Amino acid sequence: MITRADLPRGVQAAQIAHAAGSAGRHPPGTYVVVLMVPDEISLRRLARKFEERDIAHELVTESDLPYDGQAMAIGCELVKDRSRIRKEVANLPLFR
Repeated sequence: MITRADLPRGVQAAQIAHAAGSAGRHPPGTYVVVLMVPDEISLRRLARKFEERDIAHELVTESDLPYDGQAMAIGCELVKDRSRIRKEVANLPLFR
């Protein structure tokens, strides 16, 4: 899961939950990693990279004010070959 660093903590938590739910079911033993990007522009750029590389993901957009229409988080579907995703997110910090 990837969320924006420029959002309040409560909003980040809610969007991480949305992204996790939209990423599909994961079998037991699945690792979940939450990363951060600085802002919405960075999140949309990352989603475009995922699309270009055919990495299955869901870009979560908010439908309520004050963030109506903004990209908030990304949920990635489970993959066996993590190297494709790792290449795109290796420089992103962990959510803290």
